[in-house]
Amino acid sequence: MDIHVEDYQTSSGENDARRSNLFSRTNGFLFSDPCNGRLQTSTATTDKLGIKIGRVRSTGHEIDLTELNHSTILLPVQGRLEARSRRTEHSCGQNEALVFGPNRRTTRALSEGEEHFEANVVLFPTDVLKARLDSQALENTGDLLESGVAVHDADAASVPLLKFCDFLSAAIMNGSAALGDRKHVQGIEALLIELYGEFISRLDEKTGTRKAMSAGARYVVKAEEYMRANLDEPLTVAEIAAAIGVSQRSLQLAFREVRSAAPREILALMRLQLVHERLKTDKTDAGVTDIALECGVANIGRFASFYRDVYGEKPSTTRRRARAGHAGSR
Repeated sequence: MDIHVEDYQTSSGENDARRSNLFSRTNGFLFSDPCNGRLQTSTATTDKLGIKIGRVRSTGHEIDLTELNHSTILLPVQGRLEARSRRTEHSCGQNEALVFGPNRRTTRALSEGEEHFEANVVLFPTDVLKARLDSQALENTGDLLESGVAVHDADAASVPLLKFCDFLSAAIMNGSAALGDRKHVQGIEALLIELYGEFISRLDEKTGTRKAMSAGARYVVKAEEYMRANLDEPLTVAEIAAAIGVSQRSLQLAFREVRSAAPREILALMRLQLVHERLKTDKTDAGVTDIALECGVANIGRFASFYRDVYGEKPSTTRRRARAGHAGSR
């Protein structure tokens, strides 16, 4: 993915940024320091789904914007972010996030001390979300997201989404070589959609707008059979649900009821088990990362610690021991 960078500064003679490469339209813009203001936006867009992952650096600014085509996650890394939409006020800092659906809003980026404001940004095309997520959940949470939702790291259900967005933005801005692999990027796209879908599902439950529907263990059995047969593909819950003939919502509830986990979490564990077996038995010169990618792992940054939590050792240790065994048996 290529990174598109744009710089705005007061020395240009105009205190605006109407050509933003992040949002649909900028209605108004002001730097906090009208004499020495600077804003930089860096953005990369995935090829298949058109998800935008970016980073904003600023000396401090206020922007009145309209976003018509995306749902947005804003994750401050330095400084604080204040926002107002439909008379609803929000404020968040590091380890927190603001989530918006399509709307018009005013945001203020506030630097603290000598540190400039910095935030990661992820934008999901609304047409992609409508095609891949539970339509009823999206409809039920639409008004809430138009006003904006504040997310905190104390909310355990939202942590995976926030952590992955931060990790992915850092990987892109640092030019990670793994992002040059098309299949890996597609896996990342699938995981992002998956995590956002889980966030929407839980937000829907919290609003109390829908009644939970019980689901049978047979859904879980069929889904897990399909997962095992397609572990190396960038699967989503929507695709799994369609393959076994149930709604995405019913499948999510079934897994929560039977496995006390989301389908994505079970899929990740299955892939981890497959990687474990491959690390022990593969007799080629393939490295740990190569094997993980071949097994469908999308979040390489989380993979090693996840593996260590489950198997009590680093994946490289498993691989090294297996190679020594293969060499000794020759």
